[in-house]
Amino acid sequence: MQEQFSQEPAILGRDLKDLEKYGKDGTAYLGKVVMSSGEKPVLGREVRVDVSRPHLMLICGKRGGGKSYTLAVLMEEMARLDPMIRNRVSTITIDTVGIFWGLKLPAKDQDAKMLEEWNLKAEETNVKVFVPKGQLAFYQEKGLPVDGAFTLKCSELEETEWLALFRLNWMDPQGVLISRIIQTVRDKVGTYYGIEDLILATRNDSDAEDAVKQSVISRFQLVNSWGLIEKNGTKIQELAQPGTITVVDVSSYRQTGGAEGVKDIVVALIGKKLFEQRMLFRKEEEIKLVTENKRSSKMPLVWLMIDEAHMFMPKDEPNIALPVLLEWVRVGRQPGLGLILATQRPEKLHPDAISQCDIFISHRMTSQPDIMAVGALRPTYMSTDLDKLFSQMPKQKGFALVIDDNTEKIWMIKVRPRFSWDSSVTASAFLI
Repeated sequence: MQEQFSQEPAILGRDLKDLEKYGKDGTAYLGKVVMSSGEKPVLGREVRVDVSRPHLMLICGKRGGGKSYTLAVLMEEMARLDPMIRNRVSTITIDTVGIFWGLKLPAKDQDAKMLEEWNLKAEETNVKVFVPKGQLAFYQEKGLPVDGAFTLKCSELEETEWLALFRLNWMDPQGVLISRIIQTVRDKVGTYYGIEDLILATRNDSDAEDAVKQSVISRFQLVNSWGLIEKNGTKIQELAQPGTITVVDVSSYRQTGGAEGVKDIVVALIGKKLFEQRMLFRKEEEIKLVTENKRSSKMPLVWLMIDEAHMFMPKDEPNIALPVLLEWVRVGRQPGLGLILATQRPEKLHPDAISQCDIFISHRMTSQPDIMAVGALRPTYMSTDLDKLFSQMPKQKGFALVIDDNTEKIWMIKVRPRFSWDSSVTASAFLI
């Protein structure tokens, strides 16, 4: 218990060797330790989390409990790292709800008052928000602060990704035709083609029936109208820039007819390209460590943050992004790929994402299936069941249970208030 009253910050995810060497450098200020029970507990020492090395973090909690809020706090901290460390790290956040543009505005009203109580102040956070090219005009007309558009390069979509996008399989006549068309166009023009080339090749196909050809053409035309897939896609280097927090907003495709699989394709392609690139640049870092006694490369370490992660890593259904993200989970730390998953439905999340996490942050949960799902995390050094700890957690938003495998410690914390505006607050009929 004496450790709880220490004035030194508790640092999650950092072993003793790094702690002695680096102290709290390269850490994110997450919140403070809860020192007493009740709805207004006494708060103690700072709790910080290591972001200088890759980790697999899992953030859970019921709807409205603070998962996205905690993600935003981590993004704010990434943007405020010491420049020497910040320029070695890139953060990419997949925004499925369209809420993280609020980071670009300072907190106000009640949030600003809470910051004063923590001796902090409201500030905007330097993030870059990218939206699909076909949606950019809408965002600009509404005055939403975005920095630009992103697109996917048509030739980087494999046959499996086209089939996933159209919810087809290899046995469907349309699936057979699409696979043949992709290969035909690739053999003819190489890796520089667009959807119009696929439509033309479909029209010219002599083996498929007219009804099947028209069905495939209609699908390609629908995709063309989204303004997302084109000959020249956004280069992965534009998203993974050193010292940059990038938000990729895919929220516009949640309810768009025929576009339900788009966000899966976006995550799959971004995840795959980042993995490939970091595997290559990791070798460059190792060579420089041997020859120059320092780690450096043209591509930074990458943190990928995914809200509503159960959508992309389901435990009981296929998803085109799942094998890519499982590769991150299993071997991503070696090439420098950190993964932060947030979900309100851990019971729906792939079990590997739960069992392999080394830092667990959970806001209040009341669903027994979800509590049972994360119960698999219960380490040998934990003497109390998770459901009992959740019952002891204050009901106010922002409190969380933290389990850190690296230090083998368990904490009850209060997440610090945000510097930036929280655009995820629940909608209300009141005007102000």
